[in-house]
Amino acid sequence: MTQKTKSIQHLKRWTLAALTATITFSSCQKDLNTPTVETVPTSVQKINLQQVTNPYSLRNVQKAQETLAQTNNLKASNFARGTSNLPQYVYFKFSPDELTTEQFQALENDSTVKLLDFPFANASLYNEDFALDEAKKELLTDGKIYGVTNIENTTALSLLRSSNLLQPQFLDTLALIPEEDTTLQYQAFREAGGTEAQIARLRICLFKRPSGYVRYYDDEFGKLEPVRNMQVWGLVFGIPLWTHTDGNGYYRFPWRFSVGTIMGTHAKNSRVNVKPFNTMGNWYQVIPQLIVNFIVGSVHVKGWVGSCAMRSDVNFDFYDHRQNKYWSQILNAYWLHDQFAAADGIKNAPQNMVCYAHWADAKDFGSASTPMLRQMLNNTFLGQFLSWFANGNPVTGTLFNLARGLAPDMTFKVCGGTAPVRYNSRLAQIAFHELGHASMYRQVGAGWHAQLALAEISNTYGNPGYNNWGKVQVAESWAEFIGTDNALRRYANGVKNSKMLGFPLLFSDAMEKEDWFAEPTAWIPNGVYFDLKDNVNSEPLENPWDRVGGSNNSQLYNTLNSKINNMCDYREQFISNYPVYPINDVRTLFGHYNLNCK
Repeated sequence: MTQKTKSIQHLKRWTLAALTATITFSSCQKDLNTPTVETVPTSVQKINLQQVTNPYSLRNVQKAQETLAQTNNLKASNFARGTSNLPQYVYFKFSPDELTTEQFQALENDSTVKLLDFPFANASLYNEDFALDEAKKELLTDGKIYGVTNIENTTALSLLRSSNLLQPQFLDTLALIPEEDTTLQYQAFREAGGTEAQIARLRICLFKRPSGYVRYYDDEFGKLEPVRNMQVWGLVFGIPLWTHTDGNGYYRFPWRFSVGTIMGTHAKNSRVNVKPFNTMGNWYQVIPQLIVNFIVGSVHVKGWVGSCAMRSDVNFDFYDHRQNKYWSQILNAYWLHDQFAAADGIKNAPQNMVCYAHWADAKDFGSASTPMLRQMLNNTFLGQFLSWFANGNPVTGTLFNLARGLAPDMTFKVCGGTAPVRYNSRLAQIAFHELGHASMYRQVGAGWHAQLALAEISNTYGNPGYNNWGKVQVAESWAEFIGTDNALRRYANGVKNSKMLGFPLLFSDAMEKEDWFAEPTAWIPNGVYFDLKDNVNSEPLENPWDRVGGSNNSQLYNTLNSKINNMCDYREQFISNYPVYPINDVRTLFGHYNLNCK
Protein backbone atom coordinates (compact mmCIF):
# COMPACT_ATOMS: atom_id res chain seq x y z
CA MET A 1 0.00 0.00 0.00
CA THR A 2 1.34 3.36 -0.88
CA GLN A 3 1.70 6.18 1.58
CA LYS A 4 -0.62 9.14 1.27
CA THR A 5 2.13 11.23 -0.31
CA LYS A 6 2.45 8.77 -3.16
CA SER A 7 0.82 8.82 -6.58
CA ILE A 8 1.38 6.95 -9.79
CA GLN A 9 2.38 10.21 -11.42
CA HIS A 10 5.37 10.39 -9.11
CA LEU A 11 6.82 7.04 -10.16
CA LYS A 12 10.05 7.66 -12.07
CA ARG A 13 10.10 5.79 -15.38
CA TRP A 14 12.55 2.93 -15.51
CA THR A 15 14.53 2.66 -18.71
CA LEU A 16 12.30 1.37 -21.49
CA ALA A 17 14.93 -0.96 -22.79
CA ALA A 18 15.46 -2.51 -19.38
CA LEU A 19 11.83 -3.22 -18.61
CA THR A 20 9.92 -3.61 -21.87
CA ALA A 21 12.16 -6.00 -23.77
CA THR A 22 13.35 -9.50 -23.09
CA ILE A 23 16.52 -8.94 -21.11
CA THR A 24 19.52 -10.90 -22.36
CA PHE A 25 23.24 -10.36 -22.47
CA SER A 26 26.42 -12.33 -23.04
CA SER A 27 29.92 -12.33 -21.63
CA CYS A 28 33.26 -13.90 -22.46
CA GLN A 29 34.63 -17.07 -20.87
CA LYS A 30 37.74 -16.31 -18.82
CA ASP A 31 41.02 -18.04 -19.56
CA LEU A 32 42.12 -19.46 -16.20
CA ASN A 33 45.48 -20.82 -17.30
CA THR A 34 47.54 -17.69 -16.73
CA PRO A 35 47.05 -14.55 -14.63
CA THR A 36 46.22 -11.88 -17.19
CA VAL A 37 43.90 -8.93 -17.60
CA GLU A 38 41.53 -8.36 -20.49
CA THR A 39 40.23 -5.05 -21.79
CA VAL A 40 36.45 -4.95 -22.09
CA PRO A 41 34.47 -2.39 -24.12
CA THR A 42 33.91 -0.23 -21.04
CA SER A 43 37.71 0.19 -20.71
CA VAL A 44 37.64 -1.59 -17.33
CA GLN A 45 40.42 -4.12 -16.90
CA LYS A 46 39.17 -7.49 -15.68
CA ILE A 47 41.26 -9.86 -13.57
CA ASN A 48 41.73 -13.40 -14.78
CA LEU A 49 42.73 -15.78 -12.01
CA GLN A 50 45.23 -18.60 -12.17
CA GLN A 51 43.84 -22.09 -12.26
CA VAL A 52 45.08 -23.71 -9.06
CA THR A 53 43.87 -26.71 -7.09
CA ASN A 54 41.37 -25.99 -4.36
CA PRO A 55 42.60 -27.78 -1.19
CA TYR A 56 38.99 -28.64 -0.35
CA SER A 57 38.24 -30.07 -3.79
CA LEU A 58 36.86 -33.58 -3.20
CA ARG A 59 39.48 -35.30 -5.35
CA ASN A 60 42.26 -33.40 -3.58
CA VAL A 61 40.87 -34.36 -0.15
CA GLN A 62 40.71 -37.98 -1.29
CA LYS A 63 44.37 -37.81 -2.32
CA ALA A 64 45.24 -36.30 1.06
CA GLN A 65 43.42 -39.10 2.87
CA GLU A 66 45.11 -41.70 0.68
CA THR A 67 48.54 -40.24 1.48
CA LEU A 68 47.76 -40.24 5.20
CA ALA A 69 46.49 -43.80 4.99
CA GLN A 70 49.70 -44.96 3.30
CA THR A 71 51.81 -43.07 5.80
CA ASN A 72 50.00 -44.72 8.68
CA ASN A 73 49.77 -48.12 6.95
CA LEU A 74 45.96 -47.95 6.83
CA LYS A 75 43.81 -49.75 4.34
CA ALA A 76 42.36 -47.88 1.37
CA SER A 77 38.84 -48.60 2.63
CA ASN A 78 39.48 -46.47 5.71
CA PHE A 79 40.09 -43.22 3.84
CA ALA A 80 37.31 -44.01 1.36
CA ARG A 81 34.82 -44.22 4.21
CA GLY A 82 36.20 -40.98 5.62
CA THR A 83 35.54 -39.10 2.39
CA SER A 84 31.95 -40.31 2.18
CA ASN A 85 31.28 -38.93 5.65
CA LEU A 86 32.34 -35.40 4.77
CA PRO A 87 29.71 -32.82 3.78
CA GLN A 88 30.05 -32.31 0.03
CA TYR A 89 29.07 -29.36 -2.16
CA VAL A 90 28.66 -28.81 -5.90
CA TYR A 91 30.24 -25.65 -7.34
CA PHE A 92 28.72 -24.42 -10.61
CA LYS A 93 28.09 -21.37 -12.80
CA PHE A 94 25.45 -20.28 -15.30
CA SER A 95 24.25 -17.34 -17.40
CA PRO A 96 21.62 -15.35 -15.50
CA ASP A 97 19.50 -14.55 -18.55
CA GLU A 98 18.75 -18.26 -19.00
CA LEU A 99 17.43 -18.91 -15.49
CA THR A 100 13.82 -20.12 -15.37
CA THR A 101 11.25 -19.25 -12.73
CA GLU A 102 11.30 -22.76 -11.28
CA GLN A 103 15.09 -22.87 -11.07
CA PHE A 104 15.24 -19.48 -9.41
CA GLN A 105 12.64 -20.52 -6.85
CA ALA A 106 14.56 -23.69 -6.06
CA LEU A 107 17.82 -21.80 -5.55
CA GLU A 108 16.16 -19.05 -3.48
CA ASN A 109 14.29 -21.41 -1.19
CA ASP A 110 17.25 -23.60 -0.32
CA SER A 111 19.34 -22.38 2.59
CA THR A 112 22.37 -24.39 1.45
CA VAL A 113 22.69 -22.39 -1.78
CA LYS A 114 25.15 -19.49 -2.04
CA LEU A 115 25.15 -17.34 -5.20
CA LEU A 116 27.71 -14.65 -6.02
CA ASP A 117 28.74 -12.84 -9.18
CA PHE A 118 32.44 -13.75 -9.12
CA PRO A 119 34.35 -17.10 -9.04
CA PHE A 120 34.43 -17.37 -5.27
CA ALA A 121 35.67 -20.99 -5.08
CA ASN A 122 38.83 -20.27 -7.05
CA ALA A 123 41.64 -21.05 -4.61
CA SER A 124 43.71 -18.11 -5.92
CA LEU A 125 41.50 -15.78 -3.88
CA TYR A 126 42.31 -17.40 -0.54
CA ASN A 127 45.62 -15.85 0.38
CA GLU A 128 47.03 -12.72 1.96
CA ASP A 129 48.90 -11.72 -1.19
CA PHE A 130 45.80 -11.34 -3.34
CA ALA A 131 43.77 -9.74 -0.50
CA LEU A 132 40.38 -9.57 -2.17
CA ASP A 133 38.47 -6.34 -1.54
CA GLU A 134 35.38 -4.65 -3.02
CA ALA A 135 37.31 -3.10 -5.91
CA LYS A 136 39.02 -6.37 -6.90
CA LYS A 137 35.76 -8.22 -6.56
CA GLU A 138 34.22 -5.96 -9.22
CA LEU A 139 37.13 -6.74 -11.55
CA LEU A 140 36.42 -10.45 -11.16
CA THR A 141 32.83 -10.24 -12.38
CA ASP A 142 32.23 -11.69 -15.82
CA GLY A 143 28.44 -11.60 -16.19
CA LYS A 144 28.04 -15.15 -14.86
CA ILE A 145 26.46 -16.33 -11.63
CA TYR A 146 28.59 -18.65 -9.51
CA GLY A 147 26.89 -20.92 -7.03
CA VAL A 148 27.48 -23.70 -4.55
CA THR A 149 25.00 -26.02 -2.88
CA ASN A 150 24.99 -29.20 -0.85
CA ILE A 151 25.34 -32.27 -3.03
CA GLU A 152 22.24 -33.71 -1.33
CA ASN A 153 20.16 -30.81 -2.61
CA THR A 154 18.46 -32.98 -5.19
CA THR A 155 15.66 -30.54 -6.04
CA ALA A 156 17.84 -27.61 -7.06
CA LEU A 157 20.51 -29.75 -8.74
CA SER A 158 17.96 -31.77 -10.72
CA LEU A 159 16.35 -28.57 -12.01
CA LEU A 160 19.73 -27.19 -13.01
CA ARG A 161 20.79 -30.36 -14.80
CA SER A 162 17.47 -30.85 -16.60
CA SER A 163 17.38 -27.41 -18.21
CA ASN A 164 17.69 -27.21 -21.97
CA LEU A 165 18.40 -23.47 -21.79
CA LEU A 166 20.49 -22.89 -18.69
CA GLN A 167 23.25 -25.40 -19.43
CA PRO A 168 25.13 -24.78 -16.18
CA GLN A 169 28.77 -25.71 -15.89
CA PHE A 170 29.55 -27.89 -12.88
CA LEU A 171 33.00 -26.73 -11.95
CA ASP A 172 33.99 -28.77 -8.91
CA THR A 173 32.87 -30.87 -5.98
CA LEU A 174 34.05 -29.56 -2.62
CA ALA A 175 34.37 -31.40 0.70
CA LEU A 176 34.25 -29.68 4.08
CA ILE A 177 37.01 -31.04 6.30
CA PRO A 178 36.08 -30.98 10.00
CA GLU A 179 37.55 -27.94 11.71
CA GLU A 180 39.28 -30.07 14.33
CA ASP A 181 40.99 -32.38 11.81
CA THR A 182 44.16 -30.34 11.38
CA THR A 183 46.11 -33.32 10.08
CA LEU A 184 43.83 -33.74 7.09
CA GLN A 185 43.70 -29.99 6.48
CA TYR A 186 47.49 -29.68 6.37
CA GLN A 187 47.79 -32.65 4.06
CA ALA A 188 45.12 -31.22 1.76
CA PHE A 189 47.18 -28.01 1.51
CA ARG A 190 50.26 -30.09 0.63
CA GLU A 191 48.40 -32.04 -2.05
CA ALA A 192 47.20 -28.74 -3.56
CA GLY A 193 50.78 -27.52 -3.89
CA GLY A 194 51.31 -25.80 -0.56
CA THR A 195 54.85 -25.73 0.82
CA GLU A 196 55.91 -26.54 4.37
CA ALA A 197 56.79 -22.87 4.84
CA GLN A 198 53.26 -21.88 3.87
CA ILE A 199 51.78 -24.50 6.18
CA ALA A 200 53.98 -23.24 9.00
CA ARG A 201 52.47 -19.79 8.47
CA LEU A 202 49.02 -21.28 8.94
CA ARG A 203 49.94 -22.36 12.46
CA ILE A 204 50.63 -18.80 13.64
CA CYS A 205 46.99 -17.71 13.92
CA LEU A 206 45.24 -21.03 13.56
CA PHE A 207 41.60 -21.67 14.40
CA LYS A 208 39.98 -18.34 15.02
CA ARG A 209 36.24 -17.80 15.00
CA PRO A 210 35.39 -14.43 13.42
CA SER A 211 33.22 -12.22 15.58
CA GLY A 212 32.32 -8.55 15.67
CA TYR A 213 29.57 -6.07 14.88
CA VAL A 214 27.53 -4.98 11.87
CA ARG A 215 26.62 -1.28 12.15
CA TYR A 216 25.66 1.72 10.08
CA TYR A 217 26.18 5.40 10.81
CA ASP A 218 22.88 7.02 11.76
CA ASP A 219 22.98 10.76 11.10
CA GLU A 220 19.99 11.39 13.37
CA PHE A 221 21.77 9.85 16.35
CA GLY A 222 25.25 10.90 15.28
CA LYS A 223 26.70 7.45 15.98
CA LEU A 224 26.97 3.91 14.72
CA GLU A 225 23.79 1.92 15.13
CA PRO A 226 23.66 -1.90 15.32
CA VAL A 227 22.14 -3.79 12.41
CA ARG A 228 19.89 -6.53 13.71
CA ASN A 229 19.37 -9.95 12.13
CA MET A 230 21.88 -9.38 9.32
CA GLN A 231 23.42 -12.52 7.85
CA VAL A 232 27.22 -12.59 8.07
CA TRP A 233 28.87 -15.18 5.86
CA GLY A 234 32.33 -16.60 5.30
CA LEU A 235 33.75 -19.07 2.77
CA VAL A 236 35.90 -22.12 3.46
CA PHE A 237 37.58 -22.19 0.05
CA GLY A 238 34.17 -21.63 -1.50
CA ILE A 239 32.03 -23.57 0.98
CA PRO A 240 29.60 -21.12 2.65
CA LEU A 241 29.05 -20.81 6.38
CA TRP A 242 27.04 -18.09 8.08
CA THR A 243 25.43 -16.69 11.18
CA HIS A 244 23.18 -13.70 12.02
CA THR A 245 23.64 -10.65 14.20
CA ASP A 246 21.71 -10.32 17.44
CA GLY A 247 19.80 -7.38 18.91
CA ASN A 248 23.09 -5.56 19.51
CA GLY A 249 24.36 -6.12 15.98
CA TYR A 250 26.87 -8.68 17.29
CA TYR A 251 27.75 -11.95 15.56
CA ARG A 252 30.03 -14.85 16.38
CA PHE A 253 30.91 -17.37 13.71
CA PRO A 254 30.19 -21.07 14.25
CA TRP A 255 33.44 -22.13 12.59
CA ARG A 256 37.16 -21.90 13.27
CA PHE A 257 39.06 -21.05 10.09
CA SER A 258 42.42 -22.69 9.50
CA VAL A 259 43.30 -19.93 7.03
CA GLY A 260 41.63 -16.60 6.36
CA THR A 261 38.30 -16.28 4.63
CA ILE A 262 36.29 -14.09 2.28
CA MET A 263 33.55 -12.47 4.34
CA GLY A 264 30.44 -10.43 3.64
CA THR A 265 26.87 -9.73 4.63
CA HIS A 266 23.49 -10.58 3.16
CA ALA A 267 20.27 -8.75 4.12
CA LYS A 268 18.24 -11.93 4.33
CA ASN A 269 16.72 -13.72 7.31
CA SER A 270 13.55 -15.56 8.30
CA ARG A 271 11.66 -12.25 8.52
CA VAL A 272 12.58 -10.63 5.23
CA ASN A 273 14.56 -11.23 2.07
CA VAL A 274 15.72 -7.85 0.73
CA LYS A 275 16.12 -7.91 -3.05
CA PRO A 276 18.10 -5.06 -4.67
CA PHE A 277 16.76 -3.13 -7.66
CA ASN A 278 19.59 -0.90 -8.80
CA THR A 279 18.57 1.18 -11.83
CA MET A 280 21.37 3.74 -11.56
CA GLY A 281 23.38 4.32 -14.74
CA ASN A 282 22.95 3.93 -18.47
CA TRP A 283 20.55 1.37 -19.91
CA TYR A 284 23.30 -0.94 -21.17
CA GLN A 285 24.71 -1.03 -17.64
CA VAL A 286 21.35 -1.34 -15.91
CA ILE A 287 20.00 -4.27 -17.92
CA PRO A 288 22.58 -6.95 -17.00
CA GLN A 289 23.34 -5.61 -13.53
CA LEU A 290 19.68 -5.47 -12.55
CA ILE A 291 19.29 -9.16 -13.35
CA VAL A 292 22.54 -10.22 -11.67
CA ASN A 293 21.82 -8.22 -8.50
CA PHE A 294 18.33 -9.63 -8.22
CA ILE A 295 19.58 -13.21 -8.47
CA VAL A 296 22.53 -12.76 -6.10
CA GLY A 297 20.51 -10.67 -3.65
CA SER A 298 21.39 -7.96 -1.16
CA VAL A 299 24.99 -9.12 -0.75
CA HIS A 300 27.87 -6.94 0.42
CA VAL A 301 31.36 -8.39 -0.07
CA LYS A 302 33.83 -7.13 2.53
CA GLY A 303 36.66 -9.22 1.09
CA TRP A 304 39.59 -11.12 2.50
CA VAL A 305 40.00 -11.40 6.27
CA GLY A 306 43.22 -13.06 7.35
CA SER A 307 43.31 -15.56 10.19
CA CYS A 308 45.41 -13.24 12.36
CA ALA A 309 42.90 -10.43 11.84
CA MET A 310 40.29 -12.69 13.40
CA ARG A 311 41.98 -12.33 16.77
CA SER A 312 40.20 -8.96 17.01
CA ASP A 313 36.64 -8.00 16.09
CA VAL A 314 35.89 -8.12 12.38
CA ASN A 315 33.42 -5.26 12.07
CA PHE A 316 31.22 -4.17 9.19
CA ASP A 317 30.64 -0.42 9.53
CA PHE A 318 28.59 1.26 6.80
CA TYR A 319 29.05 5.03 6.67
CA ASP A 320 28.41 6.23 3.13
CA HIS A 321 25.09 6.54 1.30
CA ARG A 322 25.28 3.13 -0.30
CA GLN A 323 23.00 0.17 -0.74
CA ASN A 324 24.45 -1.77 2.21
CA LYS A 325 23.39 1.06 4.55
CA TYR A 326 19.96 1.19 2.88
CA TRP A 327 19.45 -2.55 3.38
CA SER A 328 20.61 -2.26 6.98
CA GLN A 329 17.93 0.28 7.77
CA ILE A 330 15.27 -1.96 6.25
CA LEU A 331 16.40 -4.88 8.44
CA ASN A 332 16.31 -2.67 11.51
CA ALA A 333 12.80 -1.52 10.67
CA TYR A 334 11.59 -5.12 10.57
CA TRP A 335 13.32 -5.97 13.84
CA LEU A 336 12.02 -2.88 15.64
CA HIS A 337 8.53 -3.38 14.19
CA ASP A 338 8.48 -6.79 15.86
CA GLN A 339 9.43 -5.23 19.21
CA PHE A 340 6.82 -2.49 18.96
CA ALA A 341 4.06 -4.88 17.86
CA ALA A 342 4.81 -7.18 20.79
CA ALA A 343 4.73 -4.23 23.20
CA ASP A 344 1.37 -3.11 21.78
CA GLY A 345 -0.13 -6.58 21.81
CA ILE A 346 -0.88 -6.58 18.08
CA LYS A 347 0.18 -8.82 15.21
CA ASN A 348 3.45 -8.13 13.50
CA ALA A 349 4.19 -8.52 9.80
CA PRO A 350 4.17 -12.10 8.42
CA GLN A 351 7.30 -14.22 8.30
CA ASN A 352 9.36 -14.70 5.13
CA MET A 353 8.48 -11.45 3.40
CA VAL A 354 10.16 -10.31 0.19
CA CYS A 355 11.16 -6.66 -0.05
CA TYR A 356 12.32 -4.96 -3.27
CA ALA A 357 14.78 -2.18 -2.39
CA HIS A 358 14.86 0.17 -5.39
CA TRP A 359 18.07 2.23 -5.69
CA ALA A 360 17.13 4.81 -8.27
CA ASP A 361 18.34 7.79 -10.25
CA ALA A 362 15.66 9.92 -8.67
CA LYS A 363 15.15 12.80 -6.30
CA ASP A 364 14.68 12.17 -2.59
CA PHE A 365 12.32 9.24 -1.87
CA GLY A 366 10.01 7.49 -4.29
CA SER A 367 6.93 5.37 -3.91
CA ALA A 368 6.79 2.55 -1.40
CA SER A 369 4.15 -0.18 -1.37
CA THR A 370 2.99 -3.36 0.34
CA PRO A 371 1.26 -5.54 -2.30
CA MET A 372 1.89 -8.78 -0.32
CA LEU A 373 2.07 -10.76 -3.57
CA ARG A 374 4.49 -13.35 -2.23
CA GLN A 375 2.27 -13.94 0.79
CA MET A 376 -0.87 -14.24 -1.33
CA LEU A 377 0.86 -16.42 -3.98
CA ASN A 378 -0.96 -14.34 -6.56
CA ASN A 379 1.09 -14.26 -9.75
CA THR A 380 -1.93 -13.36 -11.86
CA PHE A 381 -1.83 -10.02 -10.06
CA LEU A 382 1.94 -9.69 -10.52
CA GLY A 383 1.95 -8.39 -14.09
CA GLN A 384 -0.42 -5.56 -13.26
CA PHE A 385 1.58 -4.60 -10.19
CA LEU A 386 4.92 -4.60 -12.01
CA SER A 387 3.41 -2.53 -14.81
CA TRP A 388 2.28 -0.02 -12.19
CA PHE A 389 5.69 -0.22 -10.53
CA ALA A 390 7.32 0.54 -13.92
CA ASN A 391 5.00 3.49 -14.54
CA GLY A 392 2.77 1.65 -17.02
CA ASN A 393 5.52 -0.12 -18.98
CA PRO A 394 5.09 -3.88 -19.40
CA VAL A 395 7.77 -5.96 -17.69
CA THR A 396 8.75 -8.99 -19.73
CA GLY A 397 11.59 -11.43 -20.28
CA THR A 398 14.07 -12.50 -17.64
CA LEU A 399 13.05 -9.89 -15.08
CA PHE A 400 9.42 -11.01 -15.17
CA ASN A 401 10.44 -14.67 -14.87
CA LEU A 402 12.52 -13.87 -11.80
CA ALA A 403 9.73 -11.77 -10.27
CA ARG A 404 7.32 -14.67 -10.77
CA GLY A 405 9.67 -16.76 -8.67
CA LEU A 406 9.99 -14.13 -5.95
CA ALA A 407 7.09 -11.68 -6.08
CA PRO A 408 7.29 -8.64 -3.80
CA ASP A 409 5.45 -8.21 -0.53
CA MET A 410 6.91 -4.76 -0.02
CA THR A 411 8.85 -2.20 -2.07
CA PHE A 412 10.87 0.91 -1.28
CA LYS A 413 12.55 3.48 -3.47
CA VAL A 414 15.29 5.93 -2.54
CA CYS A 415 17.64 8.21 -4.43
CA GLY A 416 20.93 6.45 -5.02
CA GLY A 417 22.92 9.58 -5.81
CA THR A 418 22.51 11.78 -2.74
CA ALA A 419 21.00 10.89 0.61
CA PRO A 420 17.64 12.63 1.17
CA VAL A 421 17.47 15.25 3.90
CA ARG A 422 16.79 13.63 7.30
CA TYR A 423 17.24 10.35 5.52
CA ASN A 424 17.28 8.04 8.55
CA SER A 425 14.08 9.11 10.30
CA ARG A 426 12.10 9.61 7.11
CA LEU A 427 13.02 6.17 5.77
CA ALA A 428 12.11 4.68 9.16
CA GLN A 429 8.66 6.28 9.06
CA ILE A 430 8.07 5.05 5.51
CA ALA A 431 9.16 1.53 6.51
CA PHE A 432 6.99 1.50 9.63
CA HIS A 433 4.06 2.73 7.53
CA GLU A 434 4.45 -0.17 5.11
CA LEU A 435 4.95 -2.63 7.96
CA GLY A 436 1.70 -1.29 9.39
CA HIS A 437 0.02 -2.49 6.19
CA ALA A 438 1.70 -5.90 6.50
CA SER A 439 0.52 -6.18 10.10
CA MET A 440 -3.02 -5.20 9.06
CA TYR A 441 -2.89 -7.87 6.32
CA ARG A 442 -2.88 -10.53 9.03
CA GLN A 443 -5.96 -8.96 10.60
CA VAL A 444 -8.17 -8.39 7.55
CA GLY A 445 -7.08 -11.32 5.36
CA ALA A 446 -5.75 -11.81 1.84
CA GLY A 447 -9.02 -11.17 0.01
CA TRP A 448 -9.56 -7.77 1.64
CA HIS A 449 -5.95 -6.81 1.05
CA ALA A 450 -6.04 -7.85 -2.61
CA GLN A 451 -9.02 -5.55 -3.20
CA LEU A 452 -7.13 -2.76 -1.47
CA ALA A 453 -3.99 -3.26 -3.57
CA LEU A 454 -5.94 -3.40 -6.83
CA ALA A 455 -7.86 -0.22 -5.91
CA GLU A 456 -4.63 1.69 -5.30
CA ILE A 457 -2.93 0.46 -8.44
CA SER A 458 -5.93 1.08 -10.68
CA ASN A 459 -6.85 4.60 -9.55
CA THR A 460 -5.31 7.98 -8.93
CA TYR A 461 -4.23 7.66 -5.36
CA GLY A 462 -5.56 10.86 -3.78
CA ASN A 463 -8.80 11.12 -5.74
CA PRO A 464 -11.62 9.65 -3.60
CA GLY A 465 -14.80 8.01 -4.81
CA TYR A 466 -13.61 4.99 -6.79
CA ASN A 467 -14.47 1.37 -6.05
CA ASN A 468 -13.06 0.25 -2.68
CA TRP A 469 -11.97 3.79 -1.93
CA GLY A 470 -13.25 3.28 1.64
CA LYS A 471 -10.81 0.40 2.14
CA VAL A 472 -7.97 2.66 0.98
CA GLN A 473 -9.02 5.31 3.48
CA VAL A 474 -9.07 2.83 6.38
CA ALA A 475 -5.80 1.13 5.45
CA GLU A 476 -3.82 4.28 4.73
CA SER A 477 -5.01 6.13 7.81
CA TRP A 478 -4.13 3.18 10.04
CA ALA A 479 -0.71 2.66 8.43
CA GLU A 480 0.11 6.36 8.65
CA PHE A 481 -0.89 6.48 12.31
CA ILE A 482 0.92 3.34 13.47
CA GLY A 483 3.89 4.08 11.21
CA THR A 484 4.34 7.54 12.70
CA ASP A 485 3.72 6.25 16.22
CA ASN A 486 6.49 3.67 15.82
CA ALA A 487 8.81 6.18 14.15
CA LEU A 488 8.32 8.53 17.09
CA ARG A 489 9.44 5.76 19.45
CA ARG A 490 12.56 5.38 17.36
CA TYR A 491 13.35 9.05 16.63
CA ALA A 492 11.95 11.50 19.17
CA ASN A 493 13.04 14.45 16.99
CA GLY A 494 12.49 12.77 13.64
CA VAL A 495 10.56 14.13 10.68
CA LYS A 496 8.28 12.68 8.02
CA ASN A 497 7.22 13.73 4.57
CA SER A 498 4.21 16.03 4.38
CA LYS A 499 3.07 16.76 0.86
CA MET A 500 -0.05 18.50 2.13
CA LEU A 501 1.93 21.04 4.19
CA GLY A 502 4.81 21.30 1.76
CA PHE A 503 7.59 20.78 4.30
CA PRO A 504 8.95 18.05 6.58
CA LEU A 505 6.87 17.57 9.70
CA LEU A 506 8.02 16.51 13.17
CA PHE A 507 6.61 13.16 14.23
CA SER A 508 5.34 14.72 17.45
CA ASP A 509 3.46 17.43 15.54
CA ALA A 510 2.03 14.86 13.15
CA MET A 511 0.66 12.90 16.10
CA GLU A 512 -0.57 15.76 18.24
CA LYS A 513 -1.70 18.48 15.83
CA GLU A 514 -4.22 16.29 14.08
CA ASP A 515 -6.21 19.38 13.07
CA TRP A 516 -3.88 19.64 10.09
CA PHE A 517 -5.33 16.41 8.80
CA ALA A 518 -8.98 17.44 9.16
CA GLU A 519 -9.13 19.50 5.98
CA PRO A 520 -11.27 18.21 3.08
CA THR A 521 -8.17 17.55 0.96
CA ALA A 522 -6.60 15.47 3.73
CA TRP A 523 -8.71 12.41 3.08
CA ILE A 524 -6.60 10.04 5.20
CA PRO A 525 -7.84 10.79 8.73
CA ASN A 526 -5.01 9.27 10.74
CA GLY A 527 -5.72 11.80 13.49
CA VAL A 528 -8.80 9.78 14.43
CA TYR A 529 -6.66 7.08 15.99
CA PHE A 530 -4.56 9.52 17.98
CA ASP A 531 -7.67 11.26 19.32
CA LEU A 532 -9.15 7.93 20.38
CA LYS A 533 -5.90 7.11 22.15
CA ASP A 534 -4.79 10.38 23.79
CA ASN A 535 -6.14 11.91 26.97
CA VAL A 536 -9.51 13.63 26.83
CA ASN A 537 -8.97 17.19 25.69
CA SER A 538 -8.32 19.49 28.66
CA GLU A 539 -9.69 22.47 26.74
CA PRO A 540 -13.15 21.40 25.53
CA LEU A 541 -14.08 24.93 24.47
CA GLU A 542 -11.13 25.01 22.05
CA ASN A 543 -11.68 21.52 20.66
CA PRO A 544 -15.23 20.51 21.59
CA TRP A 545 -15.12 17.58 19.16
CA ASP A 546 -12.34 15.80 21.11
CA ARG A 547 -14.08 14.26 24.13
CA VAL A 548 -12.75 10.70 23.73
CA GLY A 549 -9.45 9.25 24.93
CA GLY A 550 -7.75 6.43 26.77
CA SER A 551 -7.85 3.65 24.19
CA ASN A 552 -4.65 1.84 23.16
CA ASN A 553 -3.06 0.50 20.01
CA SER A 554 -4.35 -2.99 20.71
CA GLN A 555 -7.95 -1.77 20.81
CA LEU A 556 -7.49 0.30 17.67
CA TYR A 557 -5.89 -2.61 15.81
CA ASN A 558 -8.45 -5.19 16.96
CA THR A 559 -11.26 -3.02 15.59
CA LEU A 560 -9.97 -3.86 12.11
CA ASN A 561 -11.50 -6.88 10.38
CA SER A 562 -12.56 -8.11 6.94
CA LYS A 563 -15.99 -6.47 7.24
CA ILE A 564 -14.60 -2.94 7.63
CA ASN A 565 -15.11 -1.32 4.22
CA ASN A 566 -14.81 2.35 5.21
CA MET A 567 -14.16 4.62 8.19
CA CYS A 568 -17.85 4.64 9.09
CA ASP A 569 -17.74 0.85 9.47
CA TYR A 570 -14.64 1.27 11.60
CA ARG A 571 -16.46 3.82 13.80
CA GLU A 572 -19.40 1.52 14.42
CA GLN A 573 -17.16 -1.50 15.07
CA PHE A 574 -15.16 0.50 17.63
CA ILE A 575 -18.41 1.53 19.38
CA SER A 576 -19.56 -2.10 19.40
CA ASN A 577 -16.25 -3.45 20.69
CA TYR A 578 -15.75 -0.85 23.41
CA PRO A 579 -19.09 0.42 24.76
CA VAL A 580 -17.28 2.15 27.64
CA TYR A 581 -16.72 5.11 25.32
CA PRO A 582 -19.78 7.41 24.93
CA ILE A 583 -21.37 6.73 21.55
CA ASN A 584 -22.17 10.34 20.72
CA ASP A 585 -18.65 11.47 21.63
CA VAL A 586 -17.11 8.87 19.30
CA ARG A 587 -19.42 9.89 16.46
CA THR A 588 -18.68 13.59 17.07
CA LEU A 589 -14.96 12.87 16.88
CA PHE A 590 -15.29 11.06 13.54
CA GLY A 591 -17.48 13.86 12.24
CA HIS A 592 -14.65 16.33 12.84
CA TYR A 593 -12.64 14.50 10.17
CA ASN A 594 -15.29 15.11 7.50
CA LEU A 595 -16.51 11.52 7.58
CA ASN A 596 -20.12 11.76 6.47
CA CYS A 597 -21.39 8.73 8.30
CA LYS A 598 -25.08 8.19 8.94
